[in-house]
Amino acid sequence: MRLMTWMLPHPRTTTLPSFTAKETRVLFLRFERIGDLILATGMIRVLATAHPSIVLDVLATPTTRPVLDGNPYVRKVLTLDRRSWGNYYTTGRTLRDARYDIIVDGRINQPQTFTTTPFLMLMARAPYRVGVGGGNNDQVYNVRVRPYDRHMHYVDGSSVLAEPFGVAGESSDASRWQPELYLSSAEVDWATHAWYAAHAERRDAGWHSEDSRRMLVNLSASEPKRRWGDERFIAVLHAVREIHPTLPMVIMGLPGEWERVQRVAHTVGAWPQQTSMLRDALALVGTSDRVFTPDTSISHATSAFRTPAVVLLKQDHAPYAPWNTPAEIVFWTGDMIDALPVEPVREAVLRLACR
Repeated sequence: MRLMTWMLPHPRTTTLPSFTAKETRVLFLRFERIGDLILATGMIRVLATAHPSIVLDVLATPTTRPVLDGNPYVRKVLTLDRRSWGNYYTTGRTLRDARYDIIVDGRINQPQTFTTTPFLMLMARAPYRVGVGGGNNDQVYNVRVRPYDRHMHYVDGSSVLAEPFGVAGESSDASRWQPELYLSSAEVDWATHAWYAAHAERRDAGWHSEDSRRMLVNLSASEPKRRWGDERFIAVLHAVREIHPTLPMVIMGLPGEWERVQRVAHTVGAWPQQTSMLRDALALVGTSDRVFTPDTSISHATSAFRTPAVVLLKQDHAPYAPWNTPAEIVFWTGDMIDALPVEPVREAVLRLACR
């Protein structure tokens, strides 16, 4: 790392130049989790529109890239597969040839930078490198912003990355930083068919009253410690059925948990919907009226569509709650979500169902 940072273009400390009519090529780095990139879409929009001369590309991963499908503020999405040494080489050549003027590292919650980011900065040879200062980051970034205060929401904390571009961070207008996702008409049509099936499921059960509201339940979470038990989901959803028997309900989960999705759905009289691709899950979130999830990626998607949600969230993850979106947050403590009882979740979901 020291060798790579020594080879980075100078100066070591600077500010962004004045923006002119000449095209300014900006690369935004965000190559970790799906939820992180969803949260970053508001920042991407702010940077892309900060000055008329800016054209903005994003470096993501093959897994997270679909988040940016249809995004009008992104010219091009590059991908880095960190499992492939060959892809590092290919990506490095692409960055070198693109001749970026500014690179912005979107990570603020993992301030210590080691090898991947310095490598990307070195290959791109961009004269201006924006990122959180402190520690060894000062060797990598020459336009530094203040470290993230973990007591504030992550979106608020990220806003400092726009300050070097002349955009005030922590604006009182929360919608300025609102995450955004864009669905195609084909994706909306696909999801609408799932909701038609959910309506039909209630009619087949003998309920003839049409309820136009739509509840999406996501069973899955990316980490085992955040996966709530099926029987607990069933207990909560049975309570919803007692009060709202005609409510159309769709159950989804990761592709590898399809049997689990089917079991829960059939038990509570809901429609099980396969989501073989990330965009399938996002389309269901975007066409629902309320969402119940233990997964932060899905909860960030509710922010992007401003869909009310109940989110099961670890206590120290409060900075990752839905942003500027109606939400019921049920916090859990300890190392595993298993300690979270049914009662507070049932009360929160019932409040959501009554909206």
